[in-house]
Order: sequence, then structure tokens, then C-alpha cells
Amino acid sequence: MKIAVLGAGSIGTLIAGKLANSKLAEVLVHARGEHAAKLALDGIYITGHQELKISPDDYEISIADVMTNDIFDGAADYVLISSKANQVENLFEIAKRMCHLDTKVMVISNGLGHIEKCKDTFGPHRTIAATTTHGAWRPSAGVVHWAGKGQTVLGSLPGGPGETEAKPLLDALLSAGLEPAWSSDGLATIWKKVLLNIAINPLAALAGVENGALLEPDLFSSAFSTMLEGAAVARIERVNIPDDAELEILLRHVLTATSSNICSMLQDIRAGRNTEIAVLNQAITLRGERAGIATPLNQMLTSMVKALHPR
Repeated sequence: MKIAVLGAGSIGTLIAGKLANSKLAEVLVHARGEHAAKLALDGIYITGHQELKISPDDYEISIADVMTNDIFDGAADYVLISSKANQVENLFEIAKRMCHLDTKVMVISNGLGHIEKCKDTFGPHRTIAATTTHGAWRPSAGVVHWAGKGQTVLGSLPGGPGETEAKPLLDALLSAGLEPAWSSDGLATIWKKVLLNIAINPLAALAGVENGALLEPDLFSSAFSTMLEGAAVARIERVNIPDDAELEILLRHVLTATSSNICSMLQDIRAGRNTEIAVLNQAITLRGERAGIATPLNQMLTSMVKALHPR
């Protein structure tokens, strides 16, 4: 089995490293910049929840803008795209080269809209929904800090592959210790992750705190209220998400499990990179406007993040 992980940021590097270490699959990692160079020369270092060193001999490497490795061309059984939201469509072009007739493609990147674009590009018969609640951040190039253990959920979409087609990947993820699960409702899976992201990421980024700080009552109230605005939009779009009480439990659980995690939006602001606010809170606001639903908290957080970091 051949698995390509395109866009090796924090989560992508963690998943690629753990899969490569499991020895159940051949793994290709596509990364960029100094991080990619470190992965090619020194391997992957995982710290935090587990201390692990993966040799560069255990995976193939492809470096954006330098060396696009063609070893998986027409041969990848699964392609997992885990980049920042604004890079997803660029990586579709690399993914196309790797696909054969039965390749399955997943986008684990944050935000709304990726699944629709993936289905349009590769066809619904190749598209599997994917999310993860593992917490990770990169303290330096070549190193990923596993800050909190969560789940990696794959799910079916209308006209898409079922659990049988995903089983080899699920088995590899299980062997890798990435806590896989299968959902019969992939769209609901995507939305649950988006609801977590809109609640956690902008507040943690604006406050400059780790995820666990949002368990403080006032911050938690703001996070949960933001989440409920998104839930109202999901329900008007007829997405089968949990009730409010279950969403509150889910939010507390993820904040506790990833309490030491530095969320991706805070990492981006500190590094001067583009944030993903456009595919998170701003996307909720735009969908709410179309449906006639007010989302003032999401709109305010969007404005504040953009004011703090305009890109």
C-alpha cells in the first residue's frame, strides 16, 4: 500500500511519521522550505505525547519548488492532503499525477469547501471525508510536537467509497496509533471539526494562549457561543450534527485533550503567515448571511483576526 501525505505541516508531518514508523505502508511526504530539507536529511522527530525518531530511509520525500518526487506517480493508493487551506488546490495538481483508477483522496485541512472541490476534481467515487483532533505544532524545522492525542476520522460521502475501501488505510492508522474511526456521515464529521476550529482557533490566537486556557469560564462561554452560531448554520444546511449538549461535551473534551497545544492560527500569526480565518469563521458568516442567520460572534472574530493580521 502506498500513501502520499501532501502538505507536511504539523499534522501532516505527525501522520506521515507515524504511518512510516508503522511499516504497513510505503509513505511519501511532500513538504516545503527548511522543514522539507530537514525531513530529507535528518528524518522526522516527534516529541510530546510520544518521543520518536523516524529515519529518512523510512519514507520518500518530495520538496516543493525543488524536487517533486515522481516515485508515486500513478501509484498512490491513498492521497492525504493536509496543507494550509490556501494551498489545497495547488496540491490537487500533484495529487492528480499520483492517482490511478482506484486511488482514494482525502483533505484533512481545516475549513469548509475543500470536500466540494475535491469531489469536483477527483470525482465523488474517489473522495473520502477526513478530519483529525490530534493536536500538534512545530517547534522547529523537522520537529513536530504531539501536544494532544485525539482521533482521526474517515467518513463516507454520497456516491463515495465506503468503509471497505478505506479499511487498509484505517488498519494502517490503527497500527500507527492515530486512533482511527469510520463515520457513515462524512459531511457531519467535517462540520464537527469546523465547529471546533471556529470556537478554538481565533480565540486562542487573539488571546495568545494554549488551547487549555479556553476552559476558563469566560473564555469557554465565548468559544461555545461561537460554536453554537456555526451549529445553527449547519442545521439550516441540513447537516446532521450533535445537539447543543453534546457539542459542549465535545468542546470540553478536545480542549482538555489538547490543553498544551498551540493552535494553528496562533502559530500562523506568530510566524507572520496567512491565517485560515476565511475558511473558518468568515465562511460561517457568509453561509449564515445566505441563510438569513445572524452570526455576530463569528463576524467579530473574523474582523479582529484580520485587523491583527490582515493577510
